[in-house]
Amino acid sequence: MQGVVPTELFFSAQGRCPQPVFQVPRNLLSESGAAYCRTSLAARISLDPRVFCDDGDAATDVAADFMWPRKSDATPNLRAMAAPSRPTAKVKLSDGLVQSLAVGKVYRDHKGPVSGMDFTYDGQHLVTSGEDKSVYVYSCEKAGRVRHLRCEKYGVGLIRFLHNDRDCAVAASRSEAEHLLKYWDFHDNKYLRLFRSHTARVTSVSPHPYEDLFLSGSEDRAVLLWDLRQERPVAKINGQGTTIASFDQQGLVFAACVGQPKLHLFDTRNYAKGEFTSFDLRPHVPDQAQFVAFSPCGKYLLARTRSQMVLIDAFDGELICEYPEEAPQTPSAASAAPVASVPSFSPDSQYVLSGQPNGDVCVWATTNARLVHRLEGHTTTPGRVLFSPAHALVVTAAETLAWWIPDTAPP
Repeated sequence: MQGVVPTELFFSAQGRCPQPVFQVPRNLLSESGAAYCRTSLAARISLDPRVFCDDGDAATDVAADFMWPRKSDATPNLRAMAAPSRPTAKVKLSDGLVQSLAVGKVYRDHKGPVSGMDFTYDGQHLVTSGEDKSVYVYSCEKAGRVRHLRCEKYGVGLIRFLHNDRDCAVAASRSEAEHLLKYWDFHDNKYLRLFRSHTARVTSVSPHPYEDLFLSGSEDRAVLLWDLRQERPVAKINGQGTTIASFDQQGLVFAACVGQPKLHLFDTRNYAKGEFTSFDLRPHVPDQAQFVAFSPCGKYLLARTRSQMVLIDAFDGELICEYPEEAPQTPSAASAAPVASVPSFSPDSQYVLSGQPNGDVCVWATTNARLVHRLEGHTTTPGRVLFSPAHALVVTAAETLAWWIPDTAPP
Protein backbone atom coordinates (compact mmCIF):
# COMPACT_ATOMS: atom_id res chain seq x y z
CA MET A 1 0.00 0.00 0.00
CA GLN A 2 1.41 3.37 -0.97
CA GLY A 3 1.01 6.49 1.16
CA VAL A 4 -1.06 9.41 -0.09
CA VAL A 5 -0.96 13.15 0.27
CA PRO A 6 -3.74 14.53 2.48
CA THR A 7 -5.90 17.25 0.97
CA GLU A 8 -8.92 19.24 2.09
CA LEU A 9 -12.40 17.84 2.55
CA PHE A 10 -15.02 18.46 -0.08
CA PHE A 11 -18.08 20.26 1.26
CA SER A 12 -21.64 19.58 0.26
CA ALA A 13 -23.42 22.27 -1.71
CA GLN A 14 -26.66 21.27 0.02
CA GLY A 15 -25.64 22.13 3.57
CA ARG A 16 -22.94 22.93 6.05
CA CYS A 17 -21.94 19.33 6.71
CA PRO A 18 -18.98 18.01 4.75
CA GLN A 19 -19.50 14.99 2.60
CA PRO A 20 -18.09 11.86 4.23
CA VAL A 21 -15.01 11.82 2.00
CA PHE A 22 -11.61 11.69 3.69
CA GLN A 23 -8.03 11.09 2.77
CA VAL A 24 -5.76 8.48 4.29
CA PRO A 25 -2.85 10.45 5.80
CA ARG A 26 0.34 10.06 3.81
CA ASN A 27 3.29 8.33 5.47
CA LEU A 28 1.31 6.59 8.20
CA LEU A 29 1.54 3.26 6.45
CA SER A 30 4.47 1.94 4.52
CA GLU A 31 4.11 -1.37 2.68
CA SER A 32 5.23 -3.20 5.78
CA GLY A 33 2.89 -1.05 7.84
CA ALA A 34 -0.03 -2.02 5.63
CA ALA A 35 0.73 -5.69 6.15
CA TYR A 36 1.05 -5.04 9.86
CA CYS A 37 -2.34 -3.35 10.05
CA ARG A 38 -4.03 -6.23 8.22
CA THR A 39 -3.21 -8.60 11.06
CA SER A 40 -5.84 -9.22 13.71
CA LEU A 41 -6.11 -6.26 16.07
CA ALA A 42 -6.84 -8.60 18.96
CA ALA A 43 -3.61 -10.46 18.27
CA ARG A 44 -1.68 -7.18 18.29
CA ILE A 45 -2.75 -6.00 21.74
CA SER A 46 -0.30 -8.07 23.78
CA LEU A 47 2.14 -6.04 25.87
CA ASP A 48 5.75 -6.03 24.78
CA PRO A 49 8.07 -4.26 27.25
CA ARG A 50 10.32 -3.04 24.44
CA VAL A 51 9.32 -1.28 21.23
CA PHE A 52 11.07 0.76 18.59
CA CYS A 53 11.59 4.42 19.37
CA ASP A 54 10.17 6.93 16.92
CA ASP A 55 13.60 7.34 15.30
CA GLY A 56 13.78 3.59 14.68
CA ASP A 57 17.29 3.27 16.14
CA ALA A 58 16.79 2.09 19.70
CA ALA A 59 14.30 0.55 22.08
CA THR A 60 12.72 1.99 25.20
CA ASP A 61 10.83 0.57 28.11
CA VAL A 62 7.10 1.12 27.83
CA ALA A 63 4.71 1.70 30.70
CA ALA A 64 1.45 -0.20 30.60
CA ASP A 65 -0.58 2.74 29.34
CA PHE A 66 -0.78 1.40 25.79
CA MET A 67 -0.61 -2.24 24.77
CA TRP A 68 1.70 -2.23 21.76
CA PRO A 69 1.85 -5.29 19.47
CA ARG A 70 4.73 -7.72 19.70
CA LYS A 71 7.77 -6.80 17.65
CA SER A 72 7.83 -8.75 14.42
CA ASP A 73 8.73 -8.45 10.77
CA ALA A 74 5.36 -6.78 10.27
CA THR A 75 6.16 -3.89 12.64
CA PRO A 76 5.86 -0.59 10.73
CA ASN A 77 9.08 0.92 9.44
CA LEU A 78 8.73 4.33 11.03
CA ARG A 79 11.39 5.88 8.82
CA ALA A 80 9.49 4.73 5.74
CA MET A 81 6.53 6.78 6.94
CA ALA A 82 8.37 9.87 5.75
CA ALA A 83 8.37 8.73 2.13
CA PRO A 84 7.99 11.21 -0.74
CA SER A 85 4.54 12.50 -1.65
CA ARG A 86 2.28 10.29 -3.72
CA PRO A 87 -1.09 10.83 -5.44
CA THR A 88 -4.11 11.50 -3.25
CA ALA A 89 -6.49 8.66 -2.40
CA LYS A 90 -9.95 9.20 -0.96
CA VAL A 91 -12.11 7.04 1.26
CA LYS A 92 -15.67 7.46 2.49
CA LEU A 93 -16.32 7.59 6.19
CA SER A 94 -18.59 4.63 6.96
CA ASP A 95 -19.19 1.95 9.57
CA GLY A 96 -16.84 -0.36 7.71
CA LEU A 97 -14.03 2.17 7.66
CA VAL A 98 -14.49 2.98 11.35
CA GLN A 99 -14.46 -0.72 12.21
CA SER A 100 -11.17 -1.12 10.32
CA LEU A 101 -9.33 1.52 12.36
CA ALA A 102 -6.06 0.14 13.73
CA VAL A 103 -2.97 1.60 15.34
CA GLY A 104 -0.60 3.20 12.83
CA LYS A 105 1.76 4.92 15.24
CA VAL A 106 2.28 5.50 18.96
CA TYR A 107 4.11 8.42 20.57
CA ARG A 108 5.44 8.44 24.12
CA ASP A 109 6.72 12.02 24.18
CA HIS A 110 4.77 13.16 27.24
CA LYS A 111 5.95 11.91 30.63
CA GLY A 112 2.48 12.14 32.16
CA PRO A 113 -1.18 12.49 31.16
CA VAL A 114 -2.04 14.55 28.09
CA SER A 115 -4.13 17.53 29.22
CA GLY A 116 -4.95 19.21 25.90
CA MET A 117 -5.07 18.36 22.20
CA ASP A 118 -6.20 20.09 19.00
CA PHE A 119 -5.98 19.87 15.20
CA THR A 120 -5.59 22.79 12.84
CA TYR A 121 -8.74 23.24 10.76
CA ASP A 122 -7.04 21.78 7.69
CA GLY A 123 -5.94 18.69 9.63
CA GLN A 124 -2.28 19.21 8.74
CA HIS A 125 -1.00 19.67 12.29
CA LEU A 126 -1.77 18.35 15.77
CA VAL A 127 -0.79 19.96 19.07
CA THR A 128 -0.72 18.27 22.48
CA SER A 129 -0.04 19.62 25.97
CA GLY A 130 0.72 17.59 29.06
CA GLU A 131 1.05 17.67 32.80
CA ASP A 132 4.81 17.39 32.24
CA LYS A 133 4.78 21.08 31.15
CA SER A 134 5.56 20.14 27.53
CA VAL A 135 3.87 21.03 24.25
CA TYR A 136 4.42 19.01 21.07
CA VAL A 137 3.36 19.87 17.53
CA TYR A 138 3.08 17.04 14.99
CA SER A 139 2.86 17.11 11.22
CA CYS A 140 0.12 14.76 10.02
CA GLU A 141 1.59 14.81 6.51
CA LYS A 142 5.06 13.79 7.67
CA ALA A 143 3.79 11.64 10.56
CA GLY A 144 6.35 13.15 12.90
CA ARG A 145 7.10 15.76 15.52
CA VAL A 146 7.98 19.21 14.25
CA ARG A 147 8.18 21.16 17.51
CA HIS A 148 8.76 20.67 21.24
CA LEU A 149 8.20 23.55 23.67
CA ARG A 150 8.36 23.84 27.46
CA CYS A 151 6.48 26.01 29.94
CA GLU A 152 8.29 25.64 33.24
CA LYS A 153 6.81 28.65 35.02
CA TYR A 154 3.08 28.22 34.40
CA GLY A 155 2.64 24.68 33.15
CA VAL A 156 0.17 23.86 30.37
CA GLY A 157 -3.42 22.68 30.65
CA LEU A 158 -5.88 23.10 27.80
CA ILE A 159 -4.51 24.20 24.43
CA ARG A 160 -6.12 25.24 21.13
CA PHE A 161 -4.77 26.39 17.77
CA LEU A 162 -5.78 29.84 16.50
CA HIS A 163 -7.02 30.57 12.97
CA ASN A 164 -5.66 27.38 11.45
CA ASP A 165 -2.15 28.62 12.29
CA ARG A 166 0.23 25.89 13.40
CA ASP A 167 2.47 28.56 14.99
CA CYS A 168 -0.07 30.25 17.28
CA ALA A 169 -2.20 28.88 20.09
CA VAL A 170 -4.01 29.89 23.24
CA ALA A 171 -3.12 27.77 26.26
CA ALA A 172 -4.32 27.65 29.85
CA SER A 173 -1.84 27.42 32.70
CA ARG A 174 -1.68 24.60 35.26
CA SER A 175 -0.29 26.81 38.01
CA GLU A 176 -1.98 26.73 41.42
CA ALA A 177 -1.09 30.38 41.95
CA GLU A 178 -1.91 31.97 38.56
CA HIS A 179 -4.86 30.86 36.43
CA LEU A 180 -3.95 32.66 33.25
CA LEU A 181 -4.26 32.12 29.51
CA LYS A 182 -1.33 32.52 27.13
CA TYR A 183 -1.36 33.76 23.55
CA TRP A 184 1.64 31.72 22.42
CA ASP A 185 3.78 32.21 19.33
CA PHE A 186 5.35 28.80 18.72
CA HIS A 187 7.67 30.02 15.98
CA ASP A 188 9.50 32.46 18.26
CA ASN A 189 8.56 30.56 21.44
CA LYS A 190 7.25 33.63 23.22
CA TYR A 191 4.00 34.83 24.75
CA LEU A 192 2.39 37.60 22.73
CA ARG A 193 -0.06 38.32 25.53
CA LEU A 194 -1.07 36.99 28.94
CA PHE A 195 -4.74 37.05 29.98
CA ARG A 196 -5.08 37.14 33.77
CA SER A 197 -8.73 37.70 34.75
CA HIS A 198 -9.63 34.17 35.87
CA THR A 199 -9.15 33.41 39.57
CA ALA A 200 -9.55 29.61 39.43
CA ARG A 201 -8.75 26.70 37.11
CA VAL A 202 -9.70 27.22 33.47
CA THR A 203 -12.14 24.51 32.36
CA SER A 204 -12.73 25.33 28.67
CA VAL A 205 -11.08 27.23 25.83
CA SER A 206 -12.84 27.82 22.50
CA PRO A 207 -11.29 30.01 19.77
CA HIS A 208 -13.50 31.71 17.21
CA PRO A 209 -12.96 30.08 13.79
CA TYR A 210 -11.93 33.30 12.04
CA GLU A 211 -12.20 36.34 14.36
CA ASP A 212 -9.57 37.39 16.93
CA LEU A 213 -11.81 36.14 19.73
CA PHE A 214 -11.91 33.21 22.10
CA LEU A 215 -14.06 32.02 25.00
CA SER A 216 -12.92 30.62 28.32
CA GLY A 217 -14.78 28.97 31.19
CA SER A 218 -13.52 28.49 34.70
CA GLU A 219 -14.18 27.23 38.20
CA ASP A 220 -14.42 30.90 39.24
CA ARG A 221 -18.06 30.95 38.00
CA ALA A 222 -17.43 33.16 34.96
CA VAL A 223 -17.41 32.77 31.19
CA LEU A 224 -15.11 35.34 29.59
CA LEU A 225 -14.99 36.51 25.98
CA TRP A 226 -11.54 37.71 24.96
CA ASP A 227 -10.11 39.75 22.10
CA LEU A 228 -6.55 38.66 21.30
CA ARG A 229 -5.56 42.32 20.97
CA GLN A 230 -6.63 43.24 24.51
CA GLU A 231 -5.40 42.09 27.89
CA ARG A 232 -8.80 42.38 29.58
CA PRO A 233 -11.95 40.44 28.61
CA VAL A 234 -14.49 42.20 26.41
CA ALA A 235 -17.47 40.43 28.00
CA LYS A 236 -18.27 38.42 31.10
CA ILE A 237 -21.11 36.01 31.88
CA ASN A 238 -21.54 35.36 35.59
CA GLY A 239 -22.68 31.93 36.69
CA GLN A 240 -23.49 29.92 39.79
CA GLY A 241 -20.82 27.26 39.48
CA THR A 242 -18.12 25.93 37.17
CA THR A 243 -18.60 27.34 33.67
CA ILE A 244 -17.87 26.11 30.14
CA ALA A 245 -18.44 27.67 26.72
CA SER A 246 -18.00 26.78 23.06
CA PHE A 247 -18.43 28.44 19.65
CA ASP A 248 -20.25 26.67 16.85
CA GLN A 249 -18.29 25.72 13.72
CA GLN A 250 -19.16 28.98 11.93
CA GLY A 251 -18.62 31.26 14.90
CA LEU A 252 -22.14 32.69 14.70
CA VAL A 253 -23.38 31.30 18.02
CA PHE A 254 -21.82 30.17 21.26
CA ALA A 255 -23.21 27.94 23.99
CA ALA A 256 -22.48 28.37 27.69
CA CYS A 257 -23.24 26.35 30.79
CA VAL A 258 -22.86 28.43 33.95
CA GLY A 259 -23.33 26.06 36.86
CA GLN A 260 -26.79 24.59 36.33
CA PRO A 261 -28.16 21.79 34.09
CA LYS A 262 -28.99 24.41 31.48
CA LEU A 263 -27.48 25.54 28.18
CA HIS A 264 -27.56 29.21 27.19
CA LEU A 265 -27.14 30.23 23.53
CA PHE A 266 -25.76 33.64 22.53
CA ASP A 267 -25.43 35.48 19.24
CA THR A 268 -21.71 36.15 18.84
CA ARG A 269 -22.28 39.63 17.37
CA ASN A 270 -25.04 40.59 19.81
CA TYR A 271 -23.96 38.92 23.03
CA ALA A 272 -24.53 42.17 24.95
CA LYS A 273 -28.28 41.64 24.53
CA GLY A 274 -28.04 38.40 26.49
CA GLU A 275 -29.01 34.88 25.49
CA PHE A 276 -31.45 34.45 22.63
CA THR A 277 -32.58 31.06 23.93
CA SER A 278 -31.79 28.50 26.61
CA PHE A 279 -32.39 24.77 27.06
CA ASP A 280 -33.23 23.27 30.44
CA LEU A 281 -31.47 19.89 30.67
CA ARG A 282 -32.90 18.86 34.04
CA PRO A 283 -35.48 16.50 32.50
CA HIS A 284 -32.55 14.62 30.93
CA VAL A 285 -29.52 15.10 33.22
CA PRO A 286 -29.46 16.04 36.92
CA ASP A 287 -25.94 17.50 36.96
CA GLN A 288 -24.38 20.52 35.31
CA ALA A 289 -22.52 19.97 32.07
CA GLN A 290 -18.73 19.64 32.23
CA PHE A 291 -18.34 19.71 28.45
CA VAL A 292 -20.42 21.09 25.58
CA ALA A 293 -19.73 21.20 21.83
CA PHE A 294 -21.65 21.85 18.64
CA SER A 295 -21.59 19.19 15.96
CA PRO A 296 -19.74 20.19 12.76
CA CYS A 297 -23.07 20.38 10.92
CA GLY A 298 -24.50 22.70 13.59
CA LYS A 299 -27.62 20.60 14.20
CA TYR A 300 -26.63 19.04 17.53
CA LEU A 301 -25.13 19.86 20.90
CA LEU A 302 -23.10 17.22 22.73
CA ALA A 303 -23.20 17.68 26.50
CA ARG A 304 -21.34 15.66 29.09
CA THR A 305 -21.91 15.65 32.84
CA ARG A 306 -20.03 13.74 35.51
CA SER A 307 -21.99 10.56 34.76
CA GLN A 308 -23.90 11.06 31.49
CA MET A 309 -23.35 12.08 27.89
CA VAL A 310 -26.33 13.24 25.83
CA LEU A 311 -27.08 14.62 22.37
CA ILE A 312 -29.39 17.64 22.26
CA ASP A 313 -31.16 19.18 19.28
CA ALA A 314 -29.46 22.56 18.81
CA PHE A 315 -32.68 24.20 17.61
CA ASP A 316 -35.29 23.12 20.16
CA GLY A 317 -33.26 21.59 22.99
CA GLU A 318 -34.96 18.20 22.81
CA LEU A 319 -33.07 15.08 23.85
CA ILE A 320 -32.09 12.97 20.83
CA CYS A 321 -30.20 10.16 22.57
CA GLU A 322 -27.97 9.26 25.50
CA TYR A 323 -24.67 7.43 25.08
CA PRO A 324 -24.02 4.55 27.50
CA GLU A 325 -21.13 5.31 29.83
CA GLU A 326 -19.19 2.46 31.40
CA ALA A 327 -18.36 2.30 35.10
CA PRO A 328 -14.80 1.59 36.29
CA GLN A 329 -14.16 -2.15 36.46
CA THR A 330 -12.15 -2.18 39.70
CA PRO A 331 -12.97 -0.77 43.18
CA SER A 332 -9.72 1.20 43.19
CA ALA A 333 -10.59 2.81 39.86
CA ALA A 334 -14.09 3.59 41.08
CA SER A 335 -12.80 5.32 44.22
CA ALA A 336 -10.13 7.30 42.36
CA ALA A 337 -10.80 10.77 41.03
CA PRO A 338 -12.49 10.37 37.62
CA VAL A 339 -10.51 11.30 34.52
CA ALA A 340 -12.44 13.81 32.44
CA SER A 341 -12.61 12.13 29.04
CA VAL A 342 -13.37 14.78 26.43
CA PRO A 343 -15.59 13.42 23.62
CA SER A 344 -15.66 14.60 20.02
CA PHE A 345 -17.56 14.32 16.73
CA SER A 346 -16.35 12.97 13.43
CA PRO A 347 -16.04 15.81 10.87
CA ASP A 348 -19.26 14.84 9.09
CA SER A 349 -21.21 14.51 12.37
CA GLN A 350 -21.91 10.81 11.74
CA TYR A 351 -20.10 9.55 14.84
CA VAL A 352 -19.35 10.46 18.44
CA LEU A 353 -16.14 9.22 20.10
CA SER A 354 -15.29 9.07 23.80
CA GLY A 355 -12.79 7.34 26.08
CA GLN A 356 -13.91 4.84 28.71
CA PRO A 357 -12.53 3.96 32.18
CA ASN A 358 -11.35 0.54 30.94
CA GLY A 359 -9.10 2.19 28.35
CA ASP A 360 -11.30 1.63 25.30
CA VAL A 361 -12.54 4.38 23.01
CA CYS A 362 -16.16 3.88 21.96
CA VAL A 363 -17.43 5.08 18.59
CA TRP A 364 -21.21 5.54 18.43
CA ALA A 365 -23.57 6.50 15.63
CA THR A 366 -24.43 10.07 16.52
CA THR A 367 -28.22 10.14 16.42
CA ASN A 368 -29.11 6.74 17.91
CA ALA A 369 -26.12 5.89 20.18
CA ARG A 370 -25.53 2.61 18.34
CA LEU A 371 -22.07 1.28 19.20
CA VAL A 372 -20.16 1.02 15.93
CA HIS A 373 -16.68 0.09 17.16
CA ARG A 374 -14.25 0.02 20.08
CA LEU A 375 -10.66 1.14 19.78
CA GLU A 376 -8.81 -1.13 22.20
CA GLY A 377 -5.28 -0.64 23.45
CA HIS A 378 -5.03 2.01 26.17
CA THR A 379 -4.94 0.64 29.70
CA THR A 380 -5.94 3.92 31.35
CA THR A 381 -8.79 6.25 30.46
CA PRO A 382 -8.06 8.12 27.20
CA GLY A 383 -8.74 11.66 28.36
CA ARG A 384 -8.58 13.13 24.85
CA VAL A 385 -10.06 11.77 21.62
CA LEU A 386 -10.07 13.64 18.31
CA PHE A 387 -11.05 12.80 14.74
CA SER A 388 -9.00 14.69 12.17
CA PRO A 389 -11.11 17.33 10.39
CA ALA A 390 -9.66 16.35 7.01
CA HIS A 391 -8.25 12.81 7.13
CA ALA A 392 -9.26 9.29 8.03
CA LEU A 393 -7.28 9.61 11.25
CA VAL A 394 -8.29 9.33 14.91
CA VAL A 395 -5.90 10.34 17.70
CA THR A 396 -6.41 9.12 21.26
CA ALA A 397 -4.40 10.25 24.26
CA ALA A 398 -3.86 9.05 27.81
CA GLU A 399 -0.17 9.21 28.68
CA THR A 400 0.64 7.82 25.25
CA LEU A 401 -0.60 9.21 21.97
CA ALA A 402 -2.06 6.66 19.54
CA TRP A 403 -2.79 7.39 15.88
CA TRP A 404 -5.50 5.17 14.36
CA ILE A 405 -5.93 4.74 10.61
CA PRO A 406 -7.90 2.34 8.39
CA ASP A 407 -6.13 -0.98 7.88
CA THR A 408 -7.53 -1.42 4.37
CA ALA A 409 -6.22 0.20 1.23
CA PRO A 410 -8.49 2.87 -0.30
CA PRO A 411 -10.11 1.96 -3.62
